[in-house]
Amino acid sequence: MPNKISADEKLYWLSQVWSETKYNFVNIDRLKLNLDSLYKTFIPLALATRNDYEYYQVLRKFMANLQDGHSEVSDNGQFYPYTDYIPVSLQNFNNKVYITAVRKISELDSTWVGAELIEVENIPTSKYLETNIFPYISASTEQHLWMQGISKLQNGFKDQTFKGTIRKTNGDTVKIELRRNGEATRTNNDQYWGPVINYSRNIVDLKWLDNDIALVSFNRFSPEDKAIKEFDNVADKLSKAKGVIIDLRKNGGGSTGVAWHLQKYLTKGNSFLNYSWETRTNDGVRKANGNWQKEYKDYFLNRAYRFERPDSVFVSDTLKRITCPTTILIGRFTFSAAEDFLVNIYETPNRPKLIGEETGGSTGSPLVVPGLPGGGYARICTRRICYPISEKRFVNSGVKPDIEVKQTIEDYMNKRDAVLERAIKEIENTL
Repeated sequence: MPNKISADEKLYWLSQVWSETKYNFVNIDRLKLNLDSLYKTFIPLALATRNDYEYYQVLRKFMANLQDGHSEVSDNGQFYPYTDYIPVSLQNFNNKVYITAVRKISELDSTWVGAELIEVENIPTSKYLETNIFPYISASTEQHLWMQGISKLQNGFKDQTFKGTIRKTNGDTVKIELRRNGEATRTNNDQYWGPVINYSRNIVDLKWLDNDIALVSFNRFSPEDKAIKEFDNVADKLSKAKGVIIDLRKNGGGSTGVAWHLQKYLTKGNSFLNYSWETRTNDGVRKANGNWQKEYKDYFLNRAYRFERPDSVFVSDTLKRITCPTTILIGRFTFSAAEDFLVNIYETPNRPKLIGEETGGSTGSPLVVPGLPGGGYARICTRRICYPISEKRFVNSGVKPDIEVKQTIEDYMNKRDAVLERAIKEIENTL
């Protein structure tokens, strides 16, 4: 493991991250801790790190204390050569971890499929996550924390064996040991026991279901121009649709401009309001006066904000809207700019029903702090969006569905999409 970062650099970059956070992190008014005290606590931790990876872990843990999904430190992949993943797939259902697929190789066992991972390193799985993984993850909500945590649980250093205890579907409890060699041994012809979900690389996918219901999977909102063009091409084919289901469950975000473009197709009028938002305001003179003038006290305490009211987004009369019954599928992987769209549309009268699970719960305009050792960077959330009508802040929770449908381990193993089934039922009830 590299050990190239000097003590001076360690102190400098921790200080840079702390300083930019202190003056720009939008949710500083919601912190339950004192940021300066946190910084002082982390100075000796940073200086005591034995290598570059440990130093980045300290930075990640510092940022994870902000509990914000758009405020984090990234090593930009510089430690990938030292890590690999286990050749099995893990999934989280109701905060329990299951093995959902196992690569067909001699050292692995098909009877592991569907088993619950009950221990890692002889520690209950949830406790292991809480102690060894969650403290280093930047997340605004529990569902986003678990989503990232399961991914990180599968990864680790190549020379570290994954040791766990599983409870198989027949009730038997067994110990397992797995080498982290999933990428090193991967081939294009790999086969698996258990269901393997293939994720589309397309920005937008169109699939026709029974009764002329169109399933439109909008998988990401980037790059902006291409995403808009691809959705326009799909929208042109929807004239015969008797119902439309827009699936955002795999949409991790991208450009807010794409979100507005999608909303245009679902807007009945000639305009709609975008979200309002808040950001920090730093003013040296007002901060100086805040030491003795009450009206400027927030500047002195670094908690002054500027509030921007909603703007109107206009819709061209020539745009052919989606007018048939429509539903929108959401889930814990729905994130960032995809949530901008949902926040924006949420309070609109007669909008499409949202079906699925609560979304990831984080959006904003992150300030990127580049130049960290080895090419890493930090991101700090600078914008807090608010619902356009009520002006309620969107923070520390996701967008909740109108109809909650949670996928179970049984659904997953049987390749049953209960969320889509419910959406189809809602559409068919209107036909």
